[in-house]
Amino acid sequence: MKTSQKPSNRSGQNAAPGNEAASAYNRSLIEASLDAMVTIGPDGRITDVNGATESVTGRSRTELIGTDFSGYFTEPAKAAAGYQRVFRDGQVRDYPLEIRHSDGHVTSVLYNASVYKDAEGKVIGVFAAARDITERKEAEALLAKASAYTRSLIEASIDPLVTIGPDGKVTDINAATEIATGYPRSELIGTDFAGYFTDPAKARAGYQQVFRDGQVRDYPLEMRHPSGKVTSVLFNASVYKDAEGKVIGVFAAARDITERKESEARIKQQANEILELSTPVMQVWKGVVVAPLIGSLDSSRTQQFMERLLSRIVETNSPVALVDIMGVPTIDTQTAQHLIEAISAVKLLGSQVVLTGVRPAIAQTLVHLGVNLSDISTRSSLAAGLQVAFTKLELEVVKKSQPGRAETKP
Repeated sequence: MKTSQKPSNRSGQNAAPGNEAASAYNRSLIEASLDAMVTIGPDGRITDVNGATESVTGRSRTELIGTDFSGYFTEPAKAAAGYQRVFRDGQVRDYPLEIRHSDGHVTSVLYNASVYKDAEGKVIGVFAAARDITERKEAEALLAKASAYTRSLIEASIDPLVTIGPDGKVTDINAATEIATGYPRSELIGTDFAGYFTDPAKARAGYQQVFRDGQVRDYPLEMRHPSGKVTSVLFNASVYKDAEGKVIGVFAAARDITERKESEARIKQQANEILELSTPVMQVWKGVVVAPLIGSLDSSRTQQFMERLLSRIVETNSPVALVDIMGVPTIDTQTAQHLIEAISAVKLLGSQVVLTGVRPAIAQTLVHLGVNLSDISTRSSLAAGLQVAFTKLELEVVKKSQPGRAETKP
């Protein structure tokens, strides 16, 4: 009887060692991961972990397996809801949790998890990988702190601050802008920046200039409040850019100059009053006015002096005007020219001018400057000038019988 030999099953003999190698390889990858990895059964109990999970929890593999997955988090209910969601939906991404270490310190993580199945396709558990985001959260916290600090500075500013998009719409403001405009932040954002000024076209031209030139300084505008109040401001503005250096808007700061303008107006008024006091024009006799000058002459003062002198001559119908320069400290070419202009204007009215108070030093200066006063009567004193005026008016001063009294005879 011939004995038949069974065929050898070499493939079967090699299967077990091959599976072991593959399993060891896969396990080495799981253990090599820096992310904490865990498998969870349908009952919520841990069925497997890697070394990173032991490190983040502070517990060994043997202590972890078979225990409740959610028990290692600061919010167990949220952890349980997470894996239950995976069983229901098949996966979750970036699910935030905080793992509590056995020594008490907490690690912030984001979980990515999905279900895994057996050979028949039946779901048998959840595979979850946790990414430590502690450093990222710390960086975010620092960024948030810096952002809050910057915002607090913006809100602390008593100057209205505003950002404007390329379309001219308001994109952000501070509290001072709400006060200046009379509108809350919710009503301002997204509206036309130029619409809150007495001159919208000028406001629009201002921010367009910033987009074109990069900045503007001391740009004058007037904000209109709903109450009707107008606030004078000066804007300083510049463009701001994104991380790639692209211009994305204009940042503008408005300085309220209402008080400054009021102060400037008061100073100007006071200066005009002082100027009027320093250029008096008086009628000293019928037909004679006197204009004593004190201090230096500039274009502005000469103009006012000329206007007051001419006006007074017309009011009093005076044919003679005495211009006394005793109080003028020095004469230069410009001052001499101003005097000649005033005298010429008086002559156009048909009146005559007598220049008095011409001191020797002033006379020498006028000669040195080549100023031609040949057609102008000049005298060294106001009294001498008054005598010339009387002569021109054909008046004569005579003594009365009573001592100390004088009389003018025609």
